[in-house]
Amino acid sequence: MELKRFDLLWRSSPAETCLHDGADLEIREAVLDVGGPRTERYVVNLARCPQCGQWQGPLPLVYEIMEDFGWDASDIGGFAVEGEPATAGLELGGAALPWAALGEQMQGGQMQGVQEASGGPVPTGEEIRSLGQTSATWEVAQAPATWIKQEIGEEAGEAVLGYVAVVHGLALARWTDMKAGAPFEAEELGALVRRAAEAPHPPAKPTRPRQVRVREEALASALKSELSGLDIDVEAGQVPLADEALGEITSMLLGHSAPPVFAEESEEEIRAFTETATRLYEREPWARTEGDRFLGVKVREDGDWFFANVMGQIEESPGLSLFSDWLSVCRFVHNQRSPFLALAEEFGLAEELGPLGEMAGFAPADPLEAAGGLEALSLSERDLLHPLDAERLGALSIDPPVQRGPVGGQYPVPVRFESGAGPVAPRFSLETYRLVAEALLLALERRSATPVTSIKTTLEIGGTEVSLRYPSDGTERPWAGPPGYRLLLEGHDEDLHSPSRIPKGERLVIEAPARALYKDVAKALGDFHDQIYEATLIHEATLREQGRAASPARLWDDTASRRNPSPRVGDLAELSRPGGLEVEIGGGAFGLRVGEALEEAPEEEAPEEIQIGWASSG
Repeated sequence: MELKRFDLLWRSSPAETCLHDGADLEIREAVLDVGGPRTERYVVNLARCPQCGQWQGPLPLVYEIMEDFGWDASDIGGFAVEGEPATAGLELGGAALPWAALGEQMQGGQMQGVQEASGGPVPTGEEIRSLGQTSATWEVAQAPATWIKQEIGEEAGEAVLGYVAVVHGLALARWTDMKAGAPFEAEELGALVRRAAEAPHPPAKPTRPRQVRVREEALASALKSELSGLDIDVEAGQVPLADEALGEITSMLLGHSAPPVFAEESEEEIRAFTETATRLYEREPWARTEGDRFLGVKVREDGDWFFANVMGQIEESPGLSLFSDWLSVCRFVHNQRSPFLALAEEFGLAEELGPLGEMAGFAPADPLEAAGGLEALSLSERDLLHPLDAERLGALSIDPPVQRGPVGGQYPVPVRFESGAGPVAPRFSLETYRLVAEALLLALERRSATPVTSIKTTLEIGGTEVSLRYPSDGTERPWAGPPGYRLLLEGHDEDLHSPSRIPKGERLVIEAPARALYKDVAKALGDFHDQIYEATLIHEATLREQGRAASPARLWDDTASRRNPSPRVGDLAELSRPGGLEVEIGGGAFGLRVGEALEEAPEEEAPEEIQIGWASSG
């Protein structure tokens, strides 16, 4: 197989020269058609070799396309460039694999291997011994990398794990193969080493290694007998190059999948987590808690407070969402879209609402974008797990333990989505999820009321102290800063109301305890000025704190329920850009600046301790 057989080569890392002939690549704008469940057309920048004419593109572009439409590699049947069908390959560690073969392996029930269909018989021992030998050590590794839907036989329609094996040389992957339903046996891996020696992926040249390395001692022992007559030694050890190649293949095959959760965890922790999470779903705590209330949680006496919400009271999937800080809770809650606008959109009337529709639908950022991410304990069917997690749970003989509705057995799994990044690894550990769930179930067990109205307790869970506060208002968090702050609400003449509620050249000066809730500041503003009937708080730089440019987000929606979470005054002072604050009053935005800290302020957080007065802004 030569590289020039591919009209289009997807490369895993940027390159300036052609992998086939070393010529300098030329960047051109080209029309790319991606043949998935439907054909999608893009105008993109691709590189082209002026000598062999091969098009080359960045593999991350394909990842983005798969993520946009929820596809994996098996969904993409082919490509066309400038209207011409293009045979496509995937560059992996310097070698080139056929894209079409990968997709076919994922779709078909009979697995022949990525290369076996065109590779001919396995090279004989005599053929391998006739090759020159180098002093190199090759790495051999395998892992479950995807799900394959069986299309024939008794298991037709079922998804089974697809295992990928890699033989990696000093600088590039020499051979790959894929197998459905079970890992490769030592005999099969021995055949892959022979193929990698005699007919490797180009540009590698035929040769045999002095040594082969695999991860497991048992496999090394079994593989020795397969390669004993070839003067190739086998040892057990780390295989970082092969692991990196497997990671690239898995990312390509899965596309938009989240990273594994269970693969590196101990058997003890996996079993303890699964047992506790299953009890959580069996006891349905969402039937005894309110969906708009949050639970303050602290694990261990010296731990930080974080926050949980029990989901399932309405139509969302039942589970347990976790937030690492209170402002994330505020951002998530206060940027929900108006149900009024959602109903209007359903009936096609949104454009006819005019300014009323704009006000009803205004949300500077969607909840996920505003909070930066959302993490929760959820349920997953087996074939939606990461393949490494499915293999790990299967090895422990842990069947799907949660039975809900017509879906059948499901696994409880922590998941996390981040704005702009999609599925990522959870921030909270399995142990944390287990401790929160156990403490919550125990606290509910000790209370008879439904719904439960108050939890304020510290429990010992397996020797670990867990404190719970419900409903939480975020004030459990200790405050070590100044006792209070002066807030300056600046006036202008661009208010929709005439005359302006706060004229240009004037400001409202607010003195408030640092532990006071902003919602009480908003109430005090309304009591002070009868034309300030709402004081919604917006932060322009909410997501810029997290390193991403984004729309502003509400921290407090003064038109919604006062039961909703509110930031403290001190929280506003600790924002990385406290100057990015605005107060929306009747459609007009007024800048809110956190002024100097107060040396003295009342200890209480009550609204009556908030002082407001007029001042010149000069």
